[in-house]
Amino acid sequence: MPLMSMCRTYLIACLLLASVSATAGAREWSAGLYSSPTGIGLQAQLPSGDGRETDIISVIADTYGLISGRTADIGVRVGYTHDYIISTYEADGFTMNFHAGAGLTVGYVHDGENGSILGTGEALQKEMGVMAALSGSIGLRFDFTRNAAIDFGLSANPGVHLRMDRENGSMYLSFYRNGLFHALLPHISIMYRF
Repeated sequence: MPLMSMCRTYLIACLLLASVSATAGAREWSAGLYSSPTGIGLQAQLPSGDGRETDIISVIADTYGLISGRTADIGVRVGYTHDYIISTYEADGFTMNFHAGAGLTVGYVHDGENGSILGTGEALQKEMGVMAALSGSIGLRFDFTRNAAIDFGLSANPGVHLRMDRENGSMYLSFYRNGLFHALLPHISIMYRF
């Protein structure tokens, strides 16, 4: 992805996070960096007034195949989940919340291909395409006294992937394999509470 396209993507992400802050009103919300073996990006969390639910919005640069050298393409995913706080533990200096929920994810990404685990070094054969998926998430969030928060989580994204074949121009609709393969790869978000 050229540098200008990447800058444009992050500008859109910042505008999205700013719109979240406008809707937050008097509620405390948090935003920060998202990191996972599947990509990096920005995440915002907006809790409900009673603190028993939270909306999570993520804008992620999908790096499938980039680190292994199989492609130079960087995809983009945008996800939303509505999570419920299942249990809370309070201790001196931090609060821990276990949360889980569901939502949607859309993006323009590569999908899984054979040899990704063994690292064949062979370039990805399939083009990038549009992805749409349901999203299920679970996580463990730590809120510290100095407005810092850390969220560890897992998410599964079963859905579909639509791409065009470069050789014959045909459109292919397939199951989004990475949505389930990446479910076992954790992510971490380091955020600041506003």
